[in-house]
Amino acid sequence: MTSELQEFNDLIEDLKSVINQPNFDKEFKSKTIDVPKAKQFLIKMELKRLAQPTSRLIDLRGHVVGEPSKFEYQDKTHYLDEVAKQIFEQQVEKFGQYTVGCYEAVMNAENNHRVLHKKEQTERIEQVNGTPKSGSSSATITKSPKSPIEYIGKTLEFTNYGIRAEERMNFSISVELQFGLGDTLKAQSSDLSVGGIKIKIPKIKETSVGQKIAIYLTGLEEEFELGLKDGIQYEIVGIDAINETYKYIRLKRTFTEDIDAFDEFLGNFINGNKRRYKVNFDNTLEAATTKGFEQYYLPRVTSLPLYLRHVQERYIPTLALATENNKHVLGYFSDENKNLVFQQILSQKRIMRLITQDVDIKQTVLFCFTHAKAGRLYFYSATLEELNADETLKQQFIGFGSRKESWQVFKVQLTKTDINDAHLPLSIPDTASSEIKKLNRPPPPRVQGLLKDVSYITTLTSLTNSDDTQNYQENFQYEQSKLHLLKAFSHPKLQKYVNVEVDTIDYVNLRSEERYLYKTQIQIEISEQDEQFASGTSRDISSYGLQVVVDEPTAFNKGDILLLSLPDLQRVTSKYKLTKLPYEVMAISRDKLVMNLRIFDPRGGHQGRQFFYKLIRQNVSKLTPAQIESKYPGLSKALRNIFAKTTRNMALYFSKENKKLTISMVGKSPNQNLLHHLMKQFPVKKGAINLYPLVKDNTVQNVVTPILNALERTDKPKTLDFYIRYRPNQATVERSFVCYFGDQFLAQDMLESFVMAAVRKDVFLAFRIYVSKTGRPDMDYVANEIKYINYYAMHKAKEIEGKLWDVVGIADVIDISDEVMMRNGIDSDIITKQQAIKNDLLNNWKV
Repeated sequence: MTSELQEFNDLIEDLKSVINQPNFDKEFKSKTIDVPKAKQFLIKMELKRLAQPTSRLIDLRGHVVGEPSKFEYQDKTHYLDEVAKQIFEQQVEKFGQYTVGCYEAVMNAENNHRVLHKKEQTERIEQVNGTPKSGSSSATITKSPKSPIEYIGKTLEFTNYGIRAEERMNFSISVELQFGLGDTLKAQSSDLSVGGIKIKIPKIKETSVGQKIAIYLTGLEEEFELGLKDGIQYEIVGIDAINETYKYIRLKRTFTEDIDAFDEFLGNFINGNKRRYKVNFDNTLEAATTKGFEQYYLPRVTSLPLYLRHVQERYIPTLALATENNKHVLGYFSDENKNLVFQQILSQKRIMRLITQDVDIKQTVLFCFTHAKAGRLYFYSATLEELNADETLKQQFIGFGSRKESWQVFKVQLTKTDINDAHLPLSIPDTASSEIKKLNRPPPPRVQGLLKDVSYITTLTSLTNSDDTQNYQENFQYEQSKLHLLKAFSHPKLQKYVNVEVDTIDYVNLRSEERYLYKTQIQIEISEQDEQFASGTSRDISSYGLQVVVDEPTAFNKGDILLLSLPDLQRVTSKYKLTKLPYEVMAISRDKLVMNLRIFDPRGGHQGRQFFYKLIRQNVSKLTPAQIESKYPGLSKALRNIFAKTTRNMALYFSKENKKLTISMVGKSPNQNLLHHLMKQFPVKKGAINLYPLVKDNTVQNVVTPILNALERTDKPKTLDFYIRYRPNQATVERSFVCYFGDQFLAQDMLESFVMAAVRKDVFLAFRIYVSKTGRPDMDYVANEIKYINYYAMHKAKEIEGKLWDVVGIADVIDISDEVMMRNGIDSDIITKQQAIKNDLLNNWKV
């Protein structure tokens, strides 16, 4: 229900029981006599929406305080707790059937964890803003439109899981530290494990990471006879400042002493008292949150990661990680025989040029087009540096290539990696259970063999769109007589191509429903008048969509509405009409033979959906789920972990808070990211970044909200171009960042003028933001962490789940500065100078 109708909630509830009655208009008029006409219209529309029948199943297991059980209604099984059952029955009685209003009432019950989390969140925001709770007599404090709190951004660092080998107990005891002969210090521990300890000490005490000290557990020795006359040697592994007075030092055992009896005693002591003193699982809380947010972003990455093996002094791409948003890049670089041509596109010369770049972020722009001849596909490609070396070649290549349908522009990034990053154990200590010990094992030997000698990742991000292509066509011209010069950038056919093993990133809940393998004849109407049909078969089915393979290539495109018939299935049913079923094309293969279809159902009552729902429900035990099994179990996760550890892209997470969209989190790898680094120069709060460039002028509400509202989860990302003129050495964030989105430039010459002014005096930055709608979170990916946290603190587990459920959108942010400057006529020397300035900015830390 919209916020403007909240005040009429009781009235709407009262009118639910008469919405389907003949006297509804009379009742409505009498009960809304004091309501303004405009509001009356909205209330009536809301009632009609709530009264729409629905078939959505409700499964509250793990989402409510109560214990859900099976609840049958009209041959459908829901899982409801007692509160939900009562609401369900009350709403059905009001509406006379199961409707949208019934579903929403059940899902918004007060004992739903999502609702409870929202309520707690609202209270926290009210406390921060000074807004009194409902019923308070004090005046509401009006927040400034530009309150700094609006700009606070929290950073999530990918793969930062805080892995521990053993459980650690919150345990405060007296200890004595011996730094050297006569140099002792009495202190208190904070937590304790067999192999480590954390201790609070005065900040003025000089300590350093790697320093070894002896510790006497005086508090334990007062109660137990430990026999530790010489103390225990520890090494400082970390120092955390608390305030101006105290700090924490984190230490690990060196195990130089042979004291097995003490180790056994301490292990038994912790295990026996961990419920009393509570296990310290802060690292697991952080890990569960990080992994959950990662799993929103990584399956929606627009860049294609290619993993380079160093073999016989050459770097060869041998592995690729596919996502739902980057598969088109694989398709583009596949020739007529399905060979992937990356070994030519990413030649040894180009890889070495990237490796030897004397900058922190190694990158270039790649321009490509293809030429078809005698049924064979030939590739042409050139990098920004190669074209800048010869102005004539640049004009010829871009002028000619940009006028071909196959024209593509890619951002290329290269990052050094370590195959040890392929294995990221669970943050749950091995000592928690034998099952966790099994799950914490490294990848299997076959996967380790595939990863052997992988030393770099290169990512390809497609930047091509129609507006930019037109821009290239206007700024670059070619001469027919000089086209022979392009031969220098052609890639000849090879007798043998290096095999690139492609694995798809795992994401359990990416689909809204399970698909099942099922082959049946299909016909698609091409022309009703001439009775022309495209024939083929289905490959897999679900109640909301299916994948089909047609016998001959078709002229269909993504977004087309098709009329599909199922002649074989029509023979076995008379209840459903399986002819001229409307389906929308969601994706189509490059050869125009394979299509993913989704029901097109603007009025409801789609016969195909109803038929397949019943078919699947009655035969689910006989059907085979359409799951794509990897040839190498564990490879997808290993590639995922390596990429998450090294990516230079930045992620933005959009969450709904009090029905308002906000940027809840910024995600990045441990590697530096320029935009993140610059926003960090103006902290609103310690440890936070300043989101001003991204949220000023109410950008999230005005720009991002309409995009997300129009997107479906299965849609490809929508793009936003974001331009910044950064002024170094300014005192405030407002003076440092001059920012505009692409559609704010009413004409191309306005953008060109902005770019020219920025590079002349300051720093020019451009980013492409790929916005995607999210679905439900992949809770299976963090199930082990959530289960572990739930055992000790159920409310903490529910809080993490609430944060993940709040996410409604994700954005992948890619730096496209060099490509934009080049496309808008900036001289190559100026682009090189801008690159040097940005590299200096990246390495010049203020905070």
